[in-house]
Amino acid sequence: LGLKGSYAGAMGMGQFMPSSYRLWAKDGDGDGRRDLLTHKPDVFASVANYFVVHGWQPGAPVAARAMLETGKDEFAPENLEPVFPMTTLAARGYRPLSGEPQPGDPTRDGATVVGFDGEAGREHWIGYRNYYVITRYNRSPMYALAVHQLAQAIRAGVAEGP
Repeated sequence: LGLKGSYAGAMGMGQFMPSSYRLWAKDGDGDGRRDLLTHKPDVFASVANYFVVHGWQPGAPVAARAMLETGKDEFAPENLEPVFPMTTLAARGYRPLSGEPQPGDPTRDGATVVGFDGEAGREHWIGYRNYYVITRYNRSPMYALAVHQLAQAIRAGVAEGP
């Protein structure tokens, strides 16, 4: 066989595990095959399908850079599930920085917090439902943030033009 995968068994450009391949791979170019090894339309359609099936909310925010009020202790939830209303995070001292996205209903829409050591010190981020969806694709909080930041950079570059 010429099929190759990662040490953990992930396959193709999207690095789908075999079970994910079976469940969520899509034929994005209409050729009747789901080829995540060589056909980019299939890869894009499959990753998008994975996100949709796992609860992606089009147009909803992914994450927001946040500040932690002076004197408040850093909060480290046990997992990344966005179960905390923004009002709860605000009571713990977390607030999105000015201009950062916020959920539609701060008393109902869930979020979580993550912290990273950045070049200028500790960074705090509020992760919304779409952030959590990215972590279902790859469990790393840092990976999810990198995907979000790359998407923002691509969007900004597209908006600015060549």
